Amino acid sequence: MTPWLSRVAAAFACAAACLVTPAQAADTSATLTITAGAQQKTFTRDALLKDPRLVSVTVDDDNYKRRMTFKAIPMAALLAGLPQSADGSATTAATDGYVSHLPLGLLLADQPNGPRAWLAVENPARPWPKLKGQDIGPYRLIWTVPKASTQTVRITESLWTWAIARIDIGATAAERFAVIRPAESEPADGPVMRGFAAFQRVCFSCHSMNRAGDAHLGPDLNVPHNPVEYLGDERLAALVRNPQSLHWWPGSKMPSIDEKTLSDAELKDLLAYLHHMAGRKAPAETPAAPKP
Repeated sequence: MTPWLSRVAAAFACAAACLVTPAQAADTSATLTITAGAQQKTFTRDALLKDPRLVSVTVDDDNYKRRMTFKAIPMAALLAGLPQSADGSATTAATDGYVSHLPLGLLLADQPNGPRAWLAVENPARPWPKLKGQDIGPYRLIWTVPKASTQTVRITESLWTWAIARIDIGATAAERFAVIRPAESEPADGPVMRGFAAFQRVCFSCHSMNRAGDAHLGPDLNVPHNPVEYLGDERLAALVRNPQSLHWWPGSKMPSIDEKTLSDAELKDLLAYLHHMAGRKAPAETPAAPKP
């Protein structure tokens, strides 16, 4: 064989040996990191798929809108051994930038008569169906909710987070970001505080408030202007229910938020919170000095 043919043969041999299938490529990056204070756990998908705690779980899937079966591990078991407080928060960060703030007590709940959180693990050999054209693996949060559940917290679609890459255990969003909180004089059971709770559950996963927050998929909801100032209540409510009804934007990532996730009463409270925060704007940022 000539030297030239030898080099060509070697190149083809290397290409064949180094070829990585999409499933294999997914496996190399499919890690999940859970952090709580100074402690950290990192899992690979391969290790989780071999975990003895992994079982088949059938759920009424709030994302796919049908009954589905997954391989999953109880979140309470996955978080065991990490420093945690039932009144703390778990922040899940997705690969697409979506961030969800969940009550830690809800993830730790492990009672047969209440909602139970599970980490579903996707097998690359049998990938999950795409959701609205998106891959939602390799990890997602799913919930089993008994029909006779005694839990008062509603498990809405906003709690079914997917494409999870990281989970951080710590203080609540209200404790971490003081500038998103209403005035201390607001009554705890009033519409502004109820709207604040709705904002944290539904809006804070994609939007910041007064430039504070973990997610920036959507615009800030107070600076320089609050949407109640430039849209008004009626148009903003229409935007929440169906973004495309207000402005046609095929590339928009904002989903329609239905009454199951945010009731009409909660939407009214959310508007009350936004009106309140319009009077509590963060100071304007100092513009950068012009370059010489």
